[in-house]
Amino acid sequence: MVTNNMIKISWPPGCYGNYVMQSIYAYSNLGNGKIIIDSTGSSHSFRSSNNAKKFFDSGHVWSKDVDIYVNPVAEHHLDYLNNQLVKQENNDIISSFKKNFGDGFANEILENWGDTSNWALREWASFCIIDQCLAAYIPQPTVKLTTNDLFDTNKNVFSKIINRIGLTVTTDSATMKVNQQQWIAQQRYHNSQHRCNAWVEDILNDRNTPTPCQTILDEAYVQHCLREQGYEIRCDGLDNFPKTSSKLKELIYENSNTNNK
Repeated sequence: MVTNNMIKISWPPGCYGNYVMQSIYAYSNLGNGKIIIDSTGSSHSFRSSNNAKKFFDSGHVWSKDVDIYVNPVAEHHLDYLNNQLVKQENNDIISSFKKNFGDGFANEILENWGDTSNWALREWASFCIIDQCLAAYIPQPTVKLTTNDLFDTNKNVFSKIINRIGLTVTTDSATMKVNQQQWIAQQRYHNSQHRCNAWVEDILNDRNTPTPCQTILDEAYVQHCLREQGYEIRCDGLDNFPKTSSKLKELIYENSNTNNK
């Protein structure tokens, strides 16, 4: 039960918490059943609204007194990083990297490397991206709501949440489902990690397929995965990532320090 008329909600960065917050407001006796999806697929315009500030205490820090927490899922970590890059930082790579990778990025790239071209940013991120995911997206074992639940059209998670926190559901299930489907259709970075993993397999198995990479983070993740398989990319000066698996295959070579799988 919510106390002090403020609903405390938290989620790791990029895990759709603003959408959850907006939906709770819209579908309960607080709102009018309508949700707004921004051009990037985010709900950040609701976060900035007076209604969000009046009824919600939101943030990214987990604590035991949180009313609602959205758990990350391991196979979607890259998706969340992409959400942060595009939805939060408006695709400002330098700003996003400073926030996601901290002082290490500023010290190494901005000071020691002295190069912020695409190939250098991608190369640097490929060494750090997994460590960052492991640090930022640790699920809480007592929390049942995950980001996957938001994409499951067979579930209506919001009615249960609204009732649990002591509000009243005032929107019919059909309306919620239509809104959910419209929201899902605009989540272009959902399954980024799955698509990139599949593309790495295409590269290594000589299947010529177009790149699924939508951001420099996708490219860095592919580079990381290839390194894990024992391959490096001839990346010096490679500002434009190859558009097909065959083209990228031409640029990889065996890393003698890693056992190829």
